[in-house]
Amino acid sequence: MKKVIRWLDINFEAFMGMIAFFTMLLIILCQIFGRQIFGAGFPWGEEICRYCYVWVCYLGLAYATRNSIHIEIDAVRRLMPEKVQKVLMIFSQVIMMVLFIYFFKGTLDNVLRNFQSNAQATTFNASVNVMYLAGPIGYGLGIIRSIQTLVWKIRHFNCSMPVFVNPYAVLNGGLDNYCYDDALKAEYREQIPEEAYTEEEAFRAKHSLKRKEG
Repeated sequence: MKKVIRWLDINFEAFMGMIAFFTMLLIILCQIFGRQIFGAGFPWGEEICRYCYVWVCYLGLAYATRNSIHIEIDAVRRLMPEKVQKVLMIFSQVIMMVLFIYFFKGTLDNVLRNFQSNAQATTFNASVNVMYLAGPIGYGLGIIRSIQTLVWKIRHFNCSMPVFVNPYAVLNGGLDNYCYDDALKAEYREQIPEEAYTEEEAFRAKHSLKRKEG
């Protein structure tokens, strides 16, 4: 059960986003093929593609929050001492979470209104909430991921800056953007929490560090 929860924690948004993306891609290809060969596509194709695109965007919001890869302007922040930078990053995460809560309420109200009015999709027999549910679900996941990030950053406030910014990116090669010294990279990687690894990556990383020390 723990492995399932861990897999969902790491992959849920990415997996669901890929399903929506490839569904959209497949329908677009079918639309192109149909128009070129038969002179007409599916009447519902474009609308479903729009719905899939909306889901990809909202799931991407939660994915970016979980992996700390939202676009940010950090030129001024990087000029400050590390502890000040960390405090600012925690503060910005709190602001982001507050915004997610605000938008979650707005999108949820929109979904409830659509349920009351029984609004239907234009080209196929389904509620428009097939699309609008992406809003509260995406922002809800964003809130959960923001809480996860805040708890992690507070608990690991004293870890090295690259790891504090994003342990998952550091694991996947992002450490090269911060550090060019192999010994220092190894030191930073030792501070990456166990949950940042899959079991195989954790095994490889630990044994690689032991060989270097030997």
